[in-house]
Amino acid sequence: VSVHTVVSFDFAVAIVPGWHSTIFPPYFVAGAIYSGFAMVLTLAIPIRAAHGLEDFITMRHLENMAKIMLATCLMVTYSYLSEIFFAWYSGNQFEQFMETNRMRGPYALMFWALMTCNVIIPQALWFKRVRRSVPLLFVVAIIINVGMWTERYVIVVTSPLLGAAWYRDE
Repeated sequence: VSVHTVVSFDFAVAIVPGWHSTIFPPYFVAGAIYSGFAMVLTLAIPIRAAHGLEDFITMRHLENMAKIMLATCLMVTYSYLSEIFFAWYSGNQFEQFMETNRMRGPYALMFWALMTCNVIIPQALWFKRVRRSVPLLFVVAIIINVGMWTERYVIVVTSPLLGAAWYRDE
């Protein structure tokens, strides 16, 4: 919690469009919990199968982890939508350019991959059948891990580049 909060404060005080947002501390912590649980499932499921730990790591454990991932997915989704809304509502042309360019510009594929992996596909966890299927749960966890790394790419790589492109045009 402290590491992600400090890193998010570093972002929040930056002048790069898209980074100076007060939503980053809870957003980063929710994202850390989200990706952390996905990584634990990614590791626990094969270890559980390989070492016959089904009596120790039960379906109840896996299903409860899936529910926590769903809850943190909703928090992260709320943060994504808030970020887009704040850019639009602020009237700040730098923020608006950055968000519009993320969605439609040269990095749009990465942005939409992030949204697909972190928002759309995890909605399958609403269904008990998915939460209780070990192979499906494993696939969803892998997709979330890919999505969270994509998120880091989108935040760290695209924001400064988009900000620099905008400032260069001024």
